[in-house]
Amino acid sequence: MKDEIKPQLNETLRWALDISANPAMASADWLAADIDPGCNSALDLLVNSTARLSHLRQAKNAFKTMRIVGETSADRRVGARFYAASIAAALVSHEKRISSQSDEALKRAFKSLLDDAEMPEKLRDLAGSALCALDGRSP
Repeated sequence: MKDEIKPQLNETLRWALDISANPAMASADWLAADIDPGCNSALDLLVNSTARLSHLRQAKNAFKTMRIVGETSADRRVGARFYAASIAAALVSHEKRISSQSDEALKRAFKSLLDDAEMPEKLRDLAGSALCALDGRSP
C-alpha cells in the first residue's frame, strides 16, 4: 500500500511545483494530458512526430480556446503559441493542414512563435520547420 501512494505523491508534488513555477505552461500541460494521457507535457505532445493527427486537432481547438478565454495574459500568450504549434505539428509531421487560416496568417503565427525566446527551443524549431513547409522548402 505504501508503494502505491509514493508514485501518486510524486506526481502530485510535480504538478504543484509546475503550477507554481509557470501556471500558464502548467495549464497547457493539463490540457495536453486530457487529450493524450500518455504524454508528459504539451511540448511532448506537439513535438512528437508520432502524435496522432486527431490529437493535434484536439490540441489546436483546446489551445485556441485558451488563447481567447485564458484567465491571464500569460495564459492567452501560451495558448496562442501552442495553438500555432498544434497547426505546425500537423503540417510538419503529417503534411496536413488543420486550419483554414491563410498562408500569410499562419506565417505570422509561426514567425511569432519562432521569435518568442520564452518558448521552448523545440517548439520554436517546430515553427521554423512549419515556415519551411509552407514555403515548400525542406527544414
